[in-house]
Amino acid sequence: MPRQEGCVSVTRQLYQLQQVDSEWEENSQRLALVESGLGESGDLIRAREAVAETEGHLGDLRKQTRALELEVASLNDKLKVNQERLYGGRVRNPKELSGLQEEASALRRRRSELEDGQLELMIAVEGQEAELAERQARLRQIEANWREEQAVLQAEKQALELRIAELAEERDGMRSRIGATGTALYDDLRRRLGSTAVVLLKRGICQGCMVDVPTSMARAVERGEGIHYCPICNRLLHSG
Repeated sequence: MPRQEGCVSVTRQLYQLQQVDSEWEENSQRLALVESGLGESGDLIRAREAVAETEGHLGDLRKQTRALELEVASLNDKLKVNQERLYGGRVRNPKELSGLQEEASALRRRRSELEDGQLELMIAVEGQEAELAERQARLRQIEANWREEQAVLQAEKQALELRIAELAEERDGMRSRIGATGTALYDDLRRRLGSTAVVLLKRGICQGCMVDVPTSMARAVERGEGIHYCPICNRLLHSG
């Protein structure tokens, strides 16, 4: 009987160890996922790039507007000089007067063209300013959501790290109590069969492969008589 109780105890301890290992693995996988979510999101990066792009376009339009303003101002200065010469009374030569009139006409045409360009640029600037305001508002909303999500993820990360450390300590203690023979068996099964080395036997059915095991084996497992493996999936059977 002591031998049988020892088998039951080892099997139970291995099953409990597996539960701890499973929780450790689940938490570790979740931690990796949480860590991958930390940092700037794709939406945040794209929204910031959209704002920068619109700011760039708006800056270019404003430069063009300023350049046109300077050119119009220069034309106005030239036209002022032209008009002073044309009507100042100092120029009397008909040919020269005609040349001044032609120059004045050319300056006015050019100024009209530039003013049309200024109007187009003004409309374009207003459109870009509206688009920039919209994109900035969207960026602020995305940033607010992102900061909130980051705070949640950071809190979860800390909780996971704490739980993983607790599980690692608990696992080390359990392995020490089980001993080298039991843990070697457990590690070998997990290596060969995946993460599940020990499965529950309920009403004669292996919960690993959901197949009935022989009645004699099921009774032996339930009574704790020795160590038994499922004849189908080869996992260690534990009576829950």
